[in-house]
Amino acid sequence: MLPRRSLCGLFSAPFLAGTAAAQGSWPARSVRLVVPYPPGGTSDILARPFGEFLRQRLGQAVVLDNRPGASTNIGNEAVARAEPDGHTLLFGQASMIGNVFTGPPPNYDPRHAFAPVSLVARVPYMLAANPAFAAHDVASFIQLARAHPGQYRIASAQLDFQVAQMARRSEIEVEHVAYRGGAQATGDAIAGQLEMVFALVPVLLPFVRDGALRAIGVTSADRTPVLPDTQSFQEAGVARLDSGTWYGLFAPAGTPRGIVQRLAAETAAFTGDAAMAARLGAQGYRLESTSPEQLEQLFQRTAEDYAQVVRDLDWRPAR
Repeated sequence: MLPRRSLCGLFSAPFLAGTAAAQGSWPARSVRLVVPYPPGGTSDILARPFGEFLRQRLGQAVVLDNRPGASTNIGNEAVARAEPDGHTLLFGQASMIGNVFTGPPPNYDPRHAFAPVSLVARVPYMLAANPAFAAHDVASFIQLARAHPGQYRIASAQLDFQVAQMARRSEIEVEHVAYRGGAQATGDAIAGQLEMVFALVPVLLPFVRDGALRAIGVTSADRTPVLPDTQSFQEAGVARLDSGTWYGLFAPAGTPRGIVQRLAAETAAFTGDAAMAARLGAQGYRLESTSPEQLEQLFQRTAEDYAQVVRDLDWRPAR
């Protein structure tokens, strides 16, 4: 686990090393945008229009490079070890620091491996149930689970930590069934093989809309605009459960500051595009940009949040 004092220096090296303006014309060739997940997932759905937007703005090809594996560590490490010239970027996620606390531990130090550029979007998790399940919202779910501890099953695609956090904060006992992929976890909940599934909102939203699943609750502090009739866990009285994930743009440590600033400006243009915000917002993404310094602060807060929850849950990272 990262000692608290080490969190204060997150990303300090990249900014000290990257203060010089970019030399020559950038980009001089195609830009590789590494997505540490398989094609077709929630990261990919967001990264593809973002990459196309960058292509139009930068005047060079932006090639998406899907590098899944080891809970994002493989793709993240590919960028961490890349040349810091602005031609290799990471479409990162909160798990890039979360893995330090929950496992699998990365083979590089995420505190010093990247230059933060900008936040791109935030997405909450959703708990959804088979329509035959007796509960219809967070309050009735908690009441039912407390009356029958350990009886109900929740599927997820390797979200062990997040499900444990939800259960602990809700003061309930449920059985978590881990799947390798979200499609099978969702399919089994739809088929009634188990009662519920836990995943990011964009994963489950189409099935909720067509009636194959019932939305029970979301983990954002407030209701999500795409599900205005669905309770948040906090609204239902579950304290300190404001969780989800964020997506951000990162470059290798040492990338020139001029390039980082240009990329941050282009990201702000992407998130500020009304048509893009409406298109992706309808799928459950909340577009949001930041300065590089604000993304650094978010990274630090995420690390502190993970550390706190690990202590609360007495969590043992996977090795």
